[in-house]
Amino acid sequence: MHPVCFKIGNFVVYWYGVFVAMGVILTAFLFQREARKNGYSDEVSGKIIFYTVLAGIIGARIAHVFSYSHYYIRNPLEIIMIRNGGLAIQGGILFGMIGLILAARKFGTDVMKVLDMVAKYLPLGQAIGRIGCFFHGCCYGRPSEKWFAIKFPFLEKSVYPTQIYYFIGDIIIFSILYFFAKDKQNDGEITGWYFIFIGAFRYWIDQYRGDLIPGTLGFYPTQIYAILFFLIGALWIFRISLVKK
Repeated sequence: MHPVCFKIGNFVVYWYGVFVAMGVILTAFLFQREARKNGYSDEVSGKIIFYTVLAGIIGARIAHVFSYSHYYIRNPLEIIMIRNGGLAIQGGILFGMIGLILAARKFGTDVMKVLDMVAKYLPLGQAIGRIGCFFHGCCYGRPSEKWFAIKFPFLEKSVYPTQIYYFIGDIIIFSILYFFAKDKQNDGEITGWYFIFIGAFRYWIDQYRGDLIPGTLGFYPTQIYAILFFLIGALWIFRISLVKK
C-alpha cells in the first residue's frame, strides 16, 4: 500500500486520484477517436466528454457519501474533500450516463450510438481506476486465510484482494464488449450489456467486501446499485428487442 504519489509541502497527490484520472483520460481519448471515425467533430465530442465527466464526478461522490453515510454524518465537512479519495463508480456511471444523454441530445448526435461508443471503453477505464484503489487501500475485502489474501498495514488480518477482483473483472467485461461491438445488430446493445455485466459482477464481488456496512434487507448499498444496474440493462435490452421487431 503506497497511497501518496508525491508531496510538495502540504499539498499531497494520491495515487488513487492519479489512476482515476488516467482511466478517465484514456476512456475519453478512445471515445473521441471512435467519435471521429463516426463523423463527429472533436469539438462536439469534447463537449460531450466535459459534461459526462462533470456529471460523473458529482454522481460518484454522492453515491460514495451515501454508501458511507455513517461516517459522513459525523464528519460532514469531509464530504467536499474529494482529493482524499472517495468516488463510488456506480454513481459516476449513472450520473455520467445521464450527463452524456443530455449532452448528446443538446449537440444533435445519435444518443444510442454515442452511448455505445462510451460503454465499449468504460470498463477499461474502470480497470485502471481500480489500480488506484489498490494503492490507496480502499475497497478492501473481508478477512481471509486464502493464500492469495493481502495484508494492508492498517488492518489486523489479511483480506480478500477485492480491488484485484474488480480489475480482472473489468478487463474481462471490456474484452467481451469490445469484440461484441464488432457484430452488434442495433445501437444501444453494448450499453445494455454493459449494465448487465457490471451489475452482475459487482453484486457478486461486493459480498467479499470488508469495508461496507449492510443496509436495507442485509444488502450492501453497492449491491443495491448493482441490482439496479442489472435491471436497467435487462430492460434496456428488452426494449431494443421490441423496437427491432
